[in-house]
Order: sequence, then structure tokens, then C-alpha cells
Amino acid sequence: MDILKSARDLILRAFRIPKPYNWGYPVFYGAAGFAIAALILKLMFSGAFQFSSTSLIGCAITVIMIVMFAFVAPSVLIAERGGICITGHYTGIGVLILSFLSGAPVYLVKVSFHNILTSLWLRFGGAVMFPAVFYHVDGLTGQTLLLEILIDTIVPAFGFSLFFFGAVWQGFSENNKRLAFVIVPLLMALFAFDLMDVISILIIGWWLCIVRKNSGNIYGPILALIGSRLTGIMIDSILYEIDLTTIRVYSDIPSTMYFATIPAIIVAVILFAFFRKSLGEFYAAYNADIYGDGKGPEDRDGGLANSALYGFNVNLILGVLILIVFWILLTKGVRL
Repeated sequence: MDILKSARDLILRAFRIPKPYNWGYPVFYGAAGFAIAALILKLMFSGAFQFSSTSLIGCAITVIMIVMFAFVAPSVLIAERGGICITGHYTGIGVLILSFLSGAPVYLVKVSFHNILTSLWLRFGGAVMFPAVFYHVDGLTGQTLLLEILIDTIVPAFGFSLFFFGAVWQGFSENNKRLAFVIVPLLMALFAFDLMDVISILIIGWWLCIVRKNSGNIYGPILALIGSRLTGIMIDSILYEIDLTTIRVYSDIPSTMYFATIPAIIVAVILFAFFRKSLGEFYAAYNADIYGDGKGPEDRDGGLANSALYGFNVNLILGVLILIVFWILLTKGVRL
């Protein structure tokens, strides 16, 4: 009986909300939520619907299911039971406007590295690798465009920001925030299940960490992602993303793609430097009172967090193992 009691206590200690909190804890629940959503979706699209998961409607159902189970539900439960403020605090409209405008270089980076990696991948003999979630639309109308923006930007932006820049972000104390700039982008790439965008996701994740730190809330990253999508609508005729559903071999990619891609990266670097400086000035101004003294530690993010090393735990290992299984299935061609 003592052995069973010890085993039960070990399980309870491993899977209940830790105090102090750590960043590795939500990873397992996010991965488990993704697995549950994938199982439900597999059953739903096995014959219950007349449309496929790669249609616009099917993709909308898929995105909502994954975001709810993998990102929103774990984040809300952690916030309620752990007493953790995962949304941050309001720091003014100015920093939110800057966050939104910083979506322009985010779009330039996303499209440029997607096109370059896709081109190189096919150039050296790789097969087209579709992400876990995608859709294809032949004709574009006002209604389909609004639905596209909803399912490929707004819903994921809220879910990703709530989870990565809320539940995970609060697992890093103020002294460990530099590690968050490395770990959070890696986790975002791991959860994205998109090989062709892995480089751009790492860069965008790093930038969103900057936005999250300087804005003080999750709404900064959300607005940055929405701004990125709107930028794409405005300059789609100049710089557009290669549609994986329309290509099969390297020769299908137009050579003119590089004419816009390379300059876009240079412009993105310049814009990132500008917005980083501007956001940093807003952050410095907000975190100093009228006497020029910085705010106390109790007012900063990660006040309930443990050392960053405590994030490497059983929950993290199990969550990563679940995600690795899905990555392997993805490379084998298994679809949701």
C-alpha cells in the first residue's frame, strides 16, 4: 500500500499545477489536447461530412478544434486553477498600434523564407511536404476571404498568443526572460507541424517574444499577426506565398519569385530594427514612474515562476514525445 500511495503522490505532483509555476508544465497539456483534437477530427472526417478536411469549411472546423483543445482549454484551466494572469496588463494604445504595424516585416519574413525553403527543398529532390492543416480554394470572394482571415489568422493568433505568450510565457521569471526568447519559438515550431515554414516560425516567434515583452500583454502578438495578414492582402501582387497545392516539382516555381523575396528580407530586417527600438522606448517609458524609478518585481511578468531549469520536467518530456509522434506521422503522409 505504501508503494501505491507513493506512486499516486508522484503522479499527482507531476501533473498538478506546480507551485512555483514552470514553463514546461503546459506543454504536456497542449500536446495532449492536440492529440485529442486529432482523434476527434479523424473520426469526424471519416465519413460524417460531405466535404474534406482540406476544403475551406473543413479547415475551419480543424483549426477551431485544434485551437480550442490544444491552446485555449489548457491555458484557461491553468489560469483559473493556478491563479496566473496569462493575458498580461494593459500598457497603452501606442504600443498596440506599433505591434499591429510590426506585422508588415512579419509577413515579409514568413513569405520570403517559405518561398526560399520550398524552392531549395524541391531543388534538392524533396517531395512537397504539406503542413498538418491547410486548405485550397479555387475562387476567392469577399465571404471566402473573411473566412480565410478568420481561420488562418484571427483564431490561431488568439490561441497561439494565449498559450505561448500567456501560459508558457508566465513560466519564465523576469530574470529568465532571455531563455523565453529561445524556448518559446522552438515550442511554436514544434506545435506548428509545418516543415516548409519552420525557419520563418522561429524568426516570427522570436519577434513575437519581443512584442510580448514590450507590450506587456498577449494582445501585442495577436495584433502583430493580424497586421501581417492584412499586409499580405495589400501587397499580394508584389510578394506572394507559393501555394503548395499548385506545385509538384521545382520547375513549377517561377524564377521571378527571387526578385521580390531577397529585397523583402532586407526590408524586413530594417523594419524589425525600427520597431524594436520604438517598442523598447514604450516599454522603458511605461516601466518608470514619474520619479524615474522602475516598477517593483511584483508588477512584472513571471512573478509566480520557478527557475527556468524546472521547466525541463516529466510534463515537458511527455508533451514533446507526443508531438514527435505526430511529426513522424506527418512525414509519412498521414493527414488529420
